[in-house]
Amino acid sequence: MLQILIRSLLLIEVLFYIWFGGHLSSLGLSAGAIAASIVLIAVLWRVSHALTTYCFAMALRWRDNRTLPFGNSLAALASELRARIISYNWSQAFPGLSLGTDPIGSGGGPPILLVHGFFSNRGMWLSFRSRLAGANVGRVYTVTLEPLNGSIEAMMPTLESRIDAIIHETGQEKIIVVAHSMGGLLARAYMAQVGAARLAKLITLGTPHHGSQIAALGLFECAKQMRYRSPWIEMLEDLEAANPPAIPALSIYTLNDDLVYPPESSVLEWEGAENVPVSAVGHVALLYSEPIAKRVIAAIRKVALPA
Repeated sequence: MLQILIRSLLLIEVLFYIWFGGHLSSLGLSAGAIAASIVLIAVLWRVSHALTTYCFAMALRWRDNRTLPFGNSLAALASELRARIISYNWSQAFPGLSLGTDPIGSGGGPPILLVHGFFSNRGMWLSFRSRLAGANVGRVYTVTLEPLNGSIEAMMPTLESRIDAIIHETGQEKIIVVAHSMGGLLARAYMAQVGAARLAKLITLGTPHHGSQIAALGLFECAKQMRYRSPWIEMLEDLEAANPPAIPALSIYTLNDDLVYPPESSVLEWEGAENVPVSAVGHVALLYSEPIAKRVIAAIRKVALPA
């Protein structure tokens, strides 16, 4: 569904540029001036996507008197802009072309399932998936969650069936789940309801484990569930308190996140969970960062190696 929506928006944008270029031509502008005008509009349009959430997050930090190094903030914005341009103009619009089929990679470790976050699809993992495959830490799979505008519970059957299919295909008893943003909450909800017997480790990237104040801007049911300290978040924590997940977990999050605020919301409070804060990288950019990928690969190798 998302790929159709993105393709439709890109088509509308192209049609607008054709019309706009024709209009400028009728006014007597040169071909070079027309091309420069179209490129400028395209760049500003894409910059606005990252800049809007960046400014909103900055406003919340100013409100709460939280200061971050200016250089780190600019680096995070630049990384986020690059990541969103790639993911929302190429990999998520054309996931079949950009990623191909699953699985990729090899190695003796458990299978790895990459679970995307809010308003995304499997194309979000373009760079990260390739880095995992190149490290030979195990066969790497992806999933596209549906329905796009539903609740987190409504996405549960898609995740559960994907996990079951990977277990059946590989003959392995357990898999490793690497989840971005909302995907981490979905993985937790899966374990709370189905159990953690099929998971060897949970690794989350930028997941709002306690919700996000910025999720108040979201319109879909899953966004409402991700609001800071929402009733849904508290219900999930109650389920986990009654039956604590007995698997190792790692939460990596960025202090410069423009979609998860406050950043400590990404701290996973399971017993024995490892929490790693980073900086100078954006929310989507976590999936395009080589240092982040190396941290995850190191964590996966610890699971894959025999005791």
